[in-house]
Amino acid sequence: MKRFSTAGLLIVTLAICAAVLVWYWPNTVGDESPTRAGTASSAPSGSGSPATGTSNPPVTAAIPKPATATLSHVAFVHDGDTLYLQPDGTTSRADEITVRLIGLDTPELRPSVECFAIEARDHVRALLPKGTAVWIATDVQKRDQYGRSLLYLWTKDGRSINLDLVQKGYATALNIAPSNKYRKQFDLAEAAARRANAGLWGHC
Repeated sequence: MKRFSTAGLLIVTLAICAAVLVWYWPNTVGDESPTRAGTASSAPSGSGSPATGTSNPPVTAAIPKPATATLSHVAFVHDGDTLYLQPDGTTSRADEITVRLIGLDTPELRPSVECFAIEARDHVRALLPKGTAVWIATDVQKRDQYGRSLLYLWTKDGRSINLDLVQKGYATALNIAPSNKYRKQFDLAEAAARRANAGLWGHC
């Protein structure tokens, strides 16, 4: 009788344990699922996929040279955003055009020298020595109030001079309608230069 009671108690104990295990296991698994799903859904927008390890490429600015761009040559660089060009096929100084670069603004040299004005001018002079071939294009407005030609410039290898100045922190983006077809690119370039403390952003 005592041996039967012990065996019976053991059977009852095992049955209870089995019942608890059956109840506990699915509930435990069910509790974990929302936590994992919540963690995954709370990942920052644009983050890479854990499965592939890939990420969204960074947004970059670019201004490709249009097919309608025409050839000219550098005569003289006055400051970071103003220079003189000799149109292709001309030789007389009377044919030179005064150019104001579109989409940007560099520090002024006059009436007093502003922070990073000399650096901006020297950067353009280094990029565009006298006689350098450049390709030019206009926007909606052809001239400013001072009679200067409003232009975008590209080097022989397709580099946008206007964008280069903003990207490297020699200029700030300047949006003046209606000549603002590349406004987004200039804004992106300035934001990147700010984050990197490039040029004037780290010195002025």
